[in-house]
Amino acid sequence: MATLDECEAYARGKGADIPFCMGVVFRLKSIGISHEQILCAAILSQTKATFDELFERFGRELAVMVTSIMRDNTLPKKKQEQAYVEQLRQAPWEAVLVKLCEISANLKVIKESELSRTKRSKLLKQNIHYLNILKNNIRENQDKALGLPKLLE
Repeated sequence: MATLDECEAYARGKGADIPFCMGVVFRLKSIGISHEQILCAAILSQTKATFDELFERFGRELAVMVTSIMRDNTLPKKKQEQAYVEQLRQAPWEAVLVKLCEISANLKVIKESELSRTKRSKLLKQNIHYLNILKNNIRENQDKALGLPKLLE
């Protein structure tokens, strides 16, 4: 089983934004999530690693969780979004929690950024779109994370 330190070191090597990753981990912990693999998924989801790379290094469970909320950059641009939306719909609950906390972290970054109003609006709409995709999964599983209402406020 992977440790947070091991995943963080791997993510650093892949050029991930570690402060952002740790913000997602913080949000997960704030809603009562302490399972090491879910916290690791929050870090690894920012690496752009392939399923095979993750599987080889961290095992099947973590590779599935992480890649279910990552875009497949091997696909043509036009097919990426469609495939990504389907992945989010089919993602395991643990991965949905990570994506939810990632959206929360993104919203904070958008709010504090000096991006143009148009760019901020576009990013906000995109995050709301992904949140809407996850809505049914959240509704069906909200009792599994007691701190979830706090995050959704």
